[in-house]
Amino acid sequence: MGELAASGALAGLLTKPETAAALTAALDDPVTDTSAGTGAAFWGSFLAKAPHERGLMGHKLPGTDADRQVNYLHFGDQGLRYADQIPNDELPDYPGDVAVSMQVGGIRLSSADRQKFEQLQSAQLRIDMMQGKPMFNMIDPLAWMALAAIFPDEGGKLPPLQNLSFDPSTSAQNMQKILLPGGVGHMAVNVSMVHKESEFWTVIKTLVNDASRVAPVLGFPAISMTALAGFSKLYGVLANRSVFLFQARPQQAFATQAAREQANSTIGINVPTGDYVLVPQSHTDDLKPYLDNLKLANGYMIPKDAPDTSSVYETAAKAQPDISYITIHLSVTPMTEYGNGESSGSSGSSSSSSSSSSTTKKKSATTTTSSGSKSATSTKPAASSTPEGSSKPDDNSKPESSSQPQ
Repeated sequence: MGELAASGALAGLLTKPETAAALTAALDDPVTDTSAGTGAAFWGSFLAKAPHERGLMGHKLPGTDADRQVNYLHFGDQGLRYADQIPNDELPDYPGDVAVSMQVGGIRLSSADRQKFEQLQSAQLRIDMMQGKPMFNMIDPLAWMALAAIFPDEGGKLPPLQNLSFDPSTSAQNMQKILLPGGVGHMAVNVSMVHKESEFWTVIKTLVNDASRVAPVLGFPAISMTALAGFSKLYGVLANRSVFLFQARPQQAFATQAAREQANSTIGINVPTGDYVLVPQSHTDDLKPYLDNLKLANGYMIPKDAPDTSSVYETAAKAQPDISYITIHLSVTPMTEYGNGESSGSSGSSSSSSSSSSTTKKKSATTTTSSGSKSATSTKPAASSTPEGSSKPDDNSKPESSSQPQ
């Protein structure tokens, strides 16, 4: 935890006296339930190697809620399909390193899950993004984490769907662009709810000023995997009495053709730029009959024949099947677009480069990526390393055609 303290990553928890007091009380609250299904068990083994990678088929890691395990679906020209059905040739043929960004388009809860939310009066959204291999000569790959909270509106209900999008960079600024050396990484999206009587509920409540939407709470920019493991254990102690709506350990993800080919493995999913739908296992069977009849609009699934004049959010709230899901948009960009020898901004480090220049005419430059591979030669002027902001489409607009992690 020393790395987190030195980086100031925990400062957000200590800026208010009432928060510091609540955090102290939460840490002093003894963990009386240490059974395999608790938050402490899950987060304590968050980065543990998956059982199937250790030859332990049929086993599961501590804290695993099989019904809430996340399944990834991709939305694109072919409609909705499971992410493990994306062929390698649909991945971009980028050389070397890439930068990845994520936006949460929307969070929809089923009727039963909304009742749980109204009973417990809060939910915590945690997003983790990790490099699949270290940069340069670093021992540990780097990791990013964003934590957000959802509290009920004045009526005690879940906020409206149009208020349930989330930009992780509002919690951790450097999550705007995450450098993945060699185009491979890991990601995890979890949503859990702690009991209102818990001290951790008080900690989160003191950090949130706007209960009308998904509110950023805490973020870690470019910390080591070792530090992430340490924080996850602490987080598990604080949020031990949790009910999971979406549960996921780090999912291996390949962003380029070269990354997938070099892995020489069927484990992991391919993640080209696009929109993804995350569905808990217990709701997946309910979704299957509707896969061919749904489209994505403004971050939510609605019927393909829904009238253009109707509100997307009202349609999505009433749409069948009545399931819980999260939509995310992933963007994959080659590091060559960030210019020659410039820092990537999000990685905390820069890619090394060699270039020649002349005062009378421009010459091409070859950039060496942080994983050691050379990128294609480009004669284009260097682009800014600052990502462009994105805005959510109008309500009635039509959609366009979306330490060992496993």
